[in-house]
Amino acid sequence: MHPSPPPISIPTSYETLPTSTIKLSHHPAGSTIATPVIIVTLNRPHKGNAFTVDMMHDFEKIYPMFDVDERVKVVVLTGAGKMFCAGADLDVGFKNGYERVMDHRDGWVSFSILFVALYFGNTVGDVQTVEEG
Repeated sequence: MHPSPPPISIPTSYETLPTSTIKLSHHPAGSTIATPVIIVTLNRPHKGNAFTVDMMHDFEKIYPMFDVDERVKVVVLTGAGKMFCAGADLDVGFKNGYERVMDHRDGWVSFSILFVALYFGNTVGDVQTVEEG
């Protein structure tokens, strides 16, 4: 039997959440509470916003919040600096050689909100389309 997921606590403001590799902001800027549009910025410009396990943990923390927060309607994903994302950070890799099977997952995740990627410059990754049925 799978354990129940921990309860999701929705913050008043996403800008105050502690994250190590991404920056969260509201649109329009200056709002002290969550707005219908949340901007998620990959925030490792000195490394081309290369993806790390820490970044994955930040996303695993925030995405479930967005999914249950009725105030959030759209999430815009972008990158700081000159490029969106250089792909996996091969200099960092996995800590102590430890990898989880779920770190390599490739499957559908269902969200009730719209995600928009605003990218520029070089990008490595995958784009998926959503079909309405």
